[in-house]
Amino acid sequence: MFGIGTSEILIILLIALIILGPKEIPKIARTLGRTMREFQRVTDELKHTIDSEIEVDEEETKAKPQENPIEEKKTTDA
Repeated sequence: MFGIGTSEILIILLIALIILGPKEIPKIARTLGRTMREFQRVTDELKHTIDSEIEVDEEETKAKPQENPIEEKKTTDA
């Protein structure tokens, strides 16, 4: 996870416990969990929006008849 080993995580948690105290760590963990869940929801929504826009664009491309530029030029010159 992010190139951090188990020993480094334990040291970080121990320092957090000393600095913040045992009462604040659960609050911070809840806040961090909510933030990550919201970030995941926004990311999923963005992916869904991009996928749907790509599908709409592909459908429009398939539905649109291919125009022949030579034919178009003849009709405009005449």
